[in-house]
Amino acid sequence: MRISSNTFQMQWLTAMRQQQSKLADIQQQISTGLRVSTAADDPVGAAQVVLLQQGMNRLDNFATNSETARRRLSLEENALNQVTDTLNRVRELAIQAGGGTLPAESIRAIAVEVRELLNNLLGAANSQDGEGRYLFSGNRVQNKAFDLVAGVVVYNGDDGIRTQRLAENRTVQEADPGSRVFNAIRDGNGTFAIGADGANTGTAYYSSATLADPTAWIADTYTIAFPTPDTYAVANSSGTVLSSGALAPGDTISFNGVSVTLQGTPAAGDTFTVRSSRNQDLFTSVMNLASDLESFSGSPVDRARLNSGLNGALSNMDQALANISEFRSQVGARLNIIDSQRNNNEETSLQLSQALSNVRDVDYAEALSSMEQQLFSLEAAQKIFARTRTSSLFNVI
Repeated sequence: MRISSNTFQMQWLTAMRQQQSKLADIQQQISTGLRVSTAADDPVGAAQVVLLQQGMNRLDNFATNSETARRRLSLEENALNQVTDTLNRVRELAIQAGGGTLPAESIRAIAVEVRELLNNLLGAANSQDGEGRYLFSGNRVQNKAFDLVAGVVVYNGDDGIRTQRLAENRTVQEADPGSRVFNAIRDGNGTFAIGADGANTGTAYYSSATLADPTAWIADTYTIAFPTPDTYAVANSSGTVLSSGALAPGDTISFNGVSVTLQGTPAAGDTFTVRSSRNQDLFTSVMNLASDLESFSGSPVDRARLNSGLNGALSNMDQALANISEFRSQVGARLNIIDSQRNNNEETSLQLSQALSNVRDVDYAEALSSMEQQLFSLEAAQKIFARTRTSSLFNVI
C-alpha cells in the first residue's frame, strides 16, 4: 500500500495536537488544583463530586440553623434568668411586708417597688431575638408577647412550638411560648389555694396551708366557716360538713389531706375558701400582691387580710419560680443537644471534605510527573515530524 508524504505529515500533526491537548489538560489541573472540573474530565468522579458537595451544603445549612437556635435559646435563657431574679426580689419584698410591724407608708412603698418589678417581668417576657422576633410569642413572632391593658396582662401569641433542623433526622426546639412559660402556672401550692373572704371582720389569717396526705385530697371547693370566734366547720361544695370543732389561735384544721394553720381570732361569720389550684399567670400574681400592699390601711383587720394575701403570694411565687426553673433546665438541655450535634456535623463535614478532595482535587506529584512525560512525548513527536516533513526519495538518489 502506498502512503504519501502528506499522509505522514497529517498523522504526525494529529499526534502532536493530542499531545498538546493532554499537556494543556494537565496544566489546567495544576493551575486550578482540580482534577475534575467538568463531567468530561471524569464522569463518575463528577457525579461523586456533586453528591459530596450537596452533602456539605446541607451541613452548612444545619450549621446556620444551629447558630440561629443557639442564639435564640441563649437569649431565652438570659430572659428566664432575669425573671428568676425579679421573682426572687418580689418574694423578698413579700416576706419583708409580712413582718407585722411595718406601718402603712412602708407597706405602700414596697408596693411601688413591686409595680416596678412587674414592668421588669413584662420587659423580660417581651424579649426579642435581635431580628425583631419576639421569643415568647409562639409562632406569632411579629406580635408583642404581652401587653398590659386596663390592668390586665394579655397574651398576644399562640401555643406554637418553633424548631430548627440540626441534622437530617434531628431537630431542636428554639423557643417556648409564653402561654406555657408565664401563664400555665398552678396557683397556691399547685394542688389547692386558700383565700380569706374580703368581708371578714376578724383578725384571723392562715400562716400555712399544706397537703399532708395527697391520697386523701378530693378536688373541690371547700369553705371554712366560723359560727363563733372559737369554733369552725368545714363544708364541701354540696354543703356537707366534713370537719368541725373548737378553735384557738395557732390551731391546725385538717380535712381530706389538707392542713391549714390559723393565727389570730376570727369574727363570727368569717370564712376562708380552699379550692383546687388553677392556672394563673405570674403577672396576675404580682399585680394581686401589689394591690394587697397598696390597699393596706394599718388596721388589725386589714393586717390579717394582708397576711393571708402575702402567704398566698409567696405560694404563687414559689410555683412560678418552679415553672421558670423547669424551662431553664429544658433550655440548657437543648443547648447541650446543639453542641453535641454541631460536633457530629463538623466531624461529618471533615470526612466529606476529605472524600471530596480525594475525588476532585489534583495530586500535584502525579500531575507534575505526567506533565514531564507529556512534554517529553511532545518534544519527541515534534523532532520526528521535523525530520519526516523534509524527507524525500530524491534526497537519497
